[in-house]
Amino acid sequence: MSMLDASFTQQAGCLGSDLNTQSSSFGSCFSVKQHQIDQAIMTREDEHRKQEIDALLSEAMNNLTFEERQEQQDILHGVDNEIKEETTFVDKALRELDAHLIREKAGSVYEIAERMNPAYVNSKAFRIMFLRGNRYDTKASANQMIRFFEVKQQLFGNDKLAKDITIDDLDDDDR
Repeated sequence: MSMLDASFTQQAGCLGSDLNTQSSSFGSCFSVKQHQIDQAIMTREDEHRKQEIDALLSEAMNNLTFEERQEQQDILHGVDNEIKEETTFVDKALRELDAHLIREKAGSVYEIAERMNPAYVNSKAFRIMFLRGNRYDTKASANQMIRFFEVKQQLFGNDKLAKDITIDDLDDDDR
């Protein structure tokens, strides 16, 4: 039975036993059933559009070379444009990161952490983690480092600000 047939069959149950009930029940049943019919029609139109789009995309992908298709897959999965981490590139990014941090850190929690444990905060591996996470955007990396220490202070306090958090640092409910 189609959606339309089911709709009309169910409407028969909307009719009441007397004339007054019939008019009020039928009116509300009709509006509900009309909505269901509209929704079914919209779904068929949407399904048709989806099939057209899928066919167009499939055809476009099939017309690509293997390398082009692979590149599109990489973009889709967020692994495109691998950054070559050559020593000169990384060193330049670290210098730029330092320059941004010097401008931004005044009065921040980052500055407190740096005074507490400069080896931890200025560690090359620690800084590269932020650079990689921001695809070597040095300004974004500097801002993220500052926010990192602000959130870390809120969650764990100053005692654990300038050290790695371990499982022992968590409360029982957080484990």
